[in-house]
Amino acid sequence: MPRLIRRRPLRWGAIAGAAGALLASVALTGCPGDIDPSIQMPQQGTGGSGTGGSSGGNCTGGNSGDQIITSTCAISGCHDANGAATTGAGLDLTVNSGIKSRLVGVMTGGSIFSMCGSDKTPYLNAGSNPATGLLIDKLQPSPPCGIQMPEVGPKLTSAQEACVVQWATTLTTQ
Repeated sequence: MPRLIRRRPLRWGAIAGAAGALLASVALTGCPGDIDPSIQMPQQGTGGSGTGGSSGGNCTGGNSGDQIITSTCAISGCHDANGAATTGAGLDLTVNSGIKSRLVGVMTGGSIFSMCGSDKTPYLNAGSNPATGLLIDKLQPSPPCGIQMPEVGPKLTSAQEACVVQWATTLTTQ
C-alpha cells in the first residue's frame, strides 16, 4: 500500500518574510553596484582635481566620465531610468542620447525624494567650462544640499571627479 505523504499547509507569513528579506538584501547590495577596479584607484599619472580643468590623466575606457557615471550613479535603485522616480530624486543619469537634455540648464525636479528640491542650481550650467552645477557639487564632501554622492560605496577619487567634470564639460559646451 502506498504511503501517503502529508504536506504542511503553506505559511504565507513565512513566505512573505523570506520575500522581504530577499528584497532587503537586493536593495542593500544594489547601490552602488560593482565598480570596475580600473576606476577605483587612479592610474599612475592621473592627477587633477575634481574642481575643474583637465584631469591631466587618463579619462578613457573605464575611467571616462560617462563610464564612471554609468557604473556608480546610473545603477539599479539609484539614478537609473527605473530608480530615478523613487530613490534617485527624479534624476535619471542613464548615459544615452537624452542625457544632455536631462542635465544642462535643468533644475531639480522637486521630487519628494530630493534633498535638493529647493536648490536653484541647474544640474549642469549651460556654457560652463569647466562644467559646473549641482551634479558636480554633489561629488564634493560638503555639497550645498543633501549628502555627497555616491551615497553608498566609495566616493570618487579626485582623478575620477576630474574625468566626470571633463565629460560634463562636453555636454555644457556643445
